[in-house]
Amino acid sequence: MDARGAAVVGGTNVAEETKRILLVVHHNTFREALAMRLNQEEDLEVAWQAGSMTDTRDVHLDGVDVALVDPLLPDGDGLELIREVSVANPTALALVLSHKLDPAVYQKALGAGAVEVLATNAALEEVIDAVRGSATADEE
Repeated sequence: MDARGAAVVGGTNVAEETKRILLVVHHNTFREALAMRLNQEEDLEVAWQAGSMTDTRDVHLDGVDVALVDPLLPDGDGLELIREVSVANPTALALVLSHKLDPAVYQKALGAGAVEVLATNAALEEVIDAVRGSATADEE
């Protein structure tokens, strides 16, 4: 902690309320653009990015505050990663980001521990609100 009460991580001050995000989406351009936008928010940090299940193997899942995961990864089921995050850190918020929002995907995601399923064409502010754990505009 520094004099202002902010946590010091790797020599960098991080606000205590900063949510550390694991972003797993197999489309590189989309993932990188979304990460850049999320990182512009003072209270959000994309701490890990991955495009596959294999890429997530070195992530310490107990340090994840929010997992934003594509269920259709090239080498596995992203919903399994949601389960792994939920076990490693039961307080983590798990969100699914999918281009396919049929009822079966929705039910499987909730069954895996996701609290919300978002469309890849959702407004950025809706995604940011969900990552923060806020109600989306449609729910208010």
